[in-house]
Amino acid sequence: MANFELISQFTEDAIAKEDRVCGRPACRGAILKGAPCYYVATIVPGQPGRFVCEACYLRYSQKLSTSVRPSSVRPSSAQSQSLPDPRIIRQTVNAAQRKSTINPPRVVPFLSQPSSSTAHMGRISGPDIAVPLSWQQSLASSNQNMVSSAAGYSAHHAQYSLERERWAKLAYAPPPAETITLEISAVYEGNSRKKSGCGINFGNICEGKKDIDARLDAPGLITIALDTILPKILAFGRGFPWRTEEFVVRDAAWVDLSGHLPAIPYFLAQCLVQSRRGPKTTTFKTKQFSLMVVVPAVQWSEYEAWLDKTEEENTLREQLQRHRSINTGTEEQDPRTSGTDSEDPWAAQQEDEDPFGLDLEGPDALSTAGRNSAVTWSDGSAPNPTLTRPSAKRAYVRGESDSTNSTVSPPHKKPAPDVFHLPDRNDLKEALKSGGSVDAVRAPKVYDLRNEDIQFHQIPVRPLADILKTRQYRSFKPIISNSSIGQLTIDVPLRSMIGIGAFKTAHPGWLTLSPLSSSGLGSRAQQDVVVKQPFHRPPSHAAGSSTLKISRYALADEHEKLLNESNVLYWAKSLLNFTYEYIDHCVNAAPSPPSFQIPRVRFVDAGIALAFSHHSSNTQATSKQAPMADVKAGMFSAVYLLEERVTSDTPDDQTFTKFIHNKDYGPSLDEDEYGYDLAVFLAFTQHIQYAKTEGLAFISDYQGSTELLTDPQILTHRSVSEGNDLFGDGNIASVVDDFEAKHLCNHYCKWPGFGLKVYA
Repeated sequence: MANFELISQFTEDAIAKEDRVCGRPACRGAILKGAPCYYVATIVPGQPGRFVCEACYLRYSQKLSTSVRPSSVRPSSAQSQSLPDPRIIRQTVNAAQRKSTINPPRVVPFLSQPSSSTAHMGRISGPDIAVPLSWQQSLASSNQNMVSSAAGYSAHHAQYSLERERWAKLAYAPPPAETITLEISAVYEGNSRKKSGCGINFGNICEGKKDIDARLDAPGLITIALDTILPKILAFGRGFPWRTEEFVVRDAAWVDLSGHLPAIPYFLAQCLVQSRRGPKTTTFKTKQFSLMVVVPAVQWSEYEAWLDKTEEENTLREQLQRHRSINTGTEEQDPRTSGTDSEDPWAAQQEDEDPFGLDLEGPDALSTAGRNSAVTWSDGSAPNPTLTRPSAKRAYVRGESDSTNSTVSPPHKKPAPDVFHLPDRNDLKEALKSGGSVDAVRAPKVYDLRNEDIQFHQIPVRPLADILKTRQYRSFKPIISNSSIGQLTIDVPLRSMIGIGAFKTAHPGWLTLSPLSSSGLGSRAQQDVVVKQPFHRPPSHAAGSSTLKISRYALADEHEKLLNESNVLYWAKSLLNFTYEYIDHCVNAAPSPPSFQIPRVRFVDAGIALAFSHHSSNTQATSKQAPMADVKAGMFSAVYLLEERVTSDTPDDQTFTKFIHNKDYGPSLDEDEYGYDLAVFLAFTQHIQYAKTEGLAFISDYQGSTELLTDPQILTHRSVSEGNDLFGDGNIASVVDDFEAKHLCNHYCKWPGFGLKVYA
């Protein structure tokens, strides 16, 4: 490693020139001035790195995903000690200022290590400047020719060191902050009609925010959401004593932002999408995210009760005012009754008519005096019970009110009649020209699709106890009685390929079973699937060739390899199911629940598809195909591994991620990368599987999305295999042997409720 420098995950930088904090989120240790300080770079171009301490540097250097490259050529000691001659520099600069000469040679930057001769001069971190050779002489001659006040120089030349330091700092500065768009709304807790929704919008309160820094952490987003929505909530429920300190800010997945650590960008990882340059290169893509200011259910119930009470008071007040207006009008029209002093103003009209139009006869004619006696007006007086006697049934009279004080939406306006528009002549002409003929180039490539009649064998999920009890369940074997008949359509060309791994290709396909399966693959017609086939590279294929050349195995070998892949997935499903059963048992038995949430993931639904030929074939295969025997109609002709597509319906467009490498003992991701929290949980599942199987087996090579996992690997102890090939070439016994020594326990492992031994 003496002639190499690590470049994939980190690069070495200068010693700390000032006190700083370690940039690794899990460390945040203090780096004192003069202590070793290393600059950690990512494999993503354009994404800023961080300065870390020596301990974090050693952690990155031990990761298996770190790659190396030859170090740059270091200048010789004689060259590093030579200094430019000021006299020659002055002559060249003066000559360049004359119109009859050309510009001096170009000054280029290059990287070099600090030498001992320049250490005492206060070397500044950043690129060195390689001056032209015509300016350089020996150190002795340069010292003899130095002058204190050389002609042609100004006071600006004395600021060179400061300017160089300023530009060196700018070179390491992060790029301008990327921006996102926020849609912030007000909701209250309750069941929503939306899928997996837990909040109901009220008051049509929704605001958009543009150009929000994508690197904002959870506390910064909470501040923006509350500053935007709180004034509108207070205006909506004017007069109600809102307890704003109980409001919670959640995202579209109903995650409470207050539970996330500060100084960690919340939405940045969801904006990084895979670049066209390569699978490990990502670019930033601005997106829109939703935030909700949530009113607790208890407080919303109090608001509704307050609103009902306010409406009742307004109704009683309107009834009293209406009665007074009726009384006043009657006295003005009939002077005979103006001097009547009746204790009950309703006595004269009780037998003839009801001034409110209410039926006071029968069991519904109940007095509301008792209920209304507890209501007081703003001036301290109480309503007269005798005046409210006709209000047996609650009479609701809608009066003028402020729209912000009512939760009733205004009536919808009657939609305007549709206006008939004639088509534009030019647009119609272009449409007829382009749509009047069929372009064979743009037509669907139906010739690239291959249709196969298949016999499908679903990979089941069996409890580990059943596998141990029943010998025939020990491995996955296709059984005719458990199979289904169907049709598989495959998009064959390489340009349509979803991806290619080290041993398998993945093509898009569509599966239809008859009859449809009750669950899993084949539960609906034309279901999207991933069609996988193993391959090997021919010996003549050069490693650096740009042309992809692959060869298929013989049918018998291909069948054996895919059965082994299916068996690994079969055991992985069972072990992961056993892990969740153990977790649920411990959580339910614990006196208090844990302070963290348990992520829920599963392996993809999958199965083996055996294809059968339509016609007899006696021709030999071409050189580009796998060797095949003569195939008769209706005989077994091909085999495929069908898997559920790893997709997500969340708005963050999550990508395919490798969480734990097959040869590693912890997450393959950094703390601030997308999916790191799930990778920590998956490392905890390995601890459970290793401990509860007494060191015999656990799942590794976790990869997929935050909802679906695929392509696992089962690792077993060397006493299990006894030299036999179990679970494929990826079963590395040495990883199981060193698990206790190299596994780093996390907060899941250390929770007392799980009863796991904490490894050093």
